[in-house]
Amino acid sequence: MKKILSIAALLLLVGVAVFAQDPSHVTELTFQVGITDPTLAHGELPRNLVNPPSASLDDHTLYINSEHPAYTLYLVDTTGEEPDVVYQVDVPANVNVVVLPSTLSGTYELQLYDGGDYYFYSRIEL
Repeated sequence: MKKILSIAALLLLVGVAVFAQDPSHVTELTFQVGITDPTLAHGELPRNLVNPPSASLDDHTLYINSEHPAYTLYLVDTTGEEPDVVYQVDVPANVNVVVLPSTLSGTYELQLYDGGDYYFYSRIEL
């Protein structure tokens, strides 16, 4: 009987420990498409099918969930009169996890640019 009570108590403690952990705050990002030089645009944009990457944000960690080309990642503060790039990093094609600086907090526009005519952007909260 002692063994059964000990095992039940152990299972109860393990269950409490599992449920007491903070739940993950993963946010799925929805990207929009921007054009790098609007003076070259004619008609509706984009004209070709452009597939934005699949990505999510967990605190200050960005996960790119799909294959992608090499990007330059920009964090842009858009709260002032002029947009201000507060962080920039190159993300090679084989890298799917980017840790953003923990010193940044607030709302930013995250931009992924591969050097072409278009870039992807999404609002994030750090």
